[in-house]
Amino acid sequence: MAFYVLILKDQEDETGVTYLFGPHEDSFGTLWLDKYSGEVKELKETPTQNSQALFQRAAVKVRQYWKKGEFPEKTCWAS
Repeated sequence: MAFYVLILKDQEDETGVTYLFGPHEDSFGTLWLDKYSGEVKELKETPTQNSQALFQRAAVKVRQYWKKGEFPEKTCWAS
């Protein structure tokens, strides 16, 4: 099964970054990334099937950037 997860930065402060994520702009969930620990928490599920799979992929992608010290405005997961 192929996945595409659009990931857009929503807010950023000194402690964390909030991202919107989902298969398209009409179905976003929300996640938060702790800038210090790299912990990712789901704040709101996507209103679609496979919501947990979408969150897991979005979390992996933002952690990959976190490891490089980056917090992009826009990215995606595609497989």
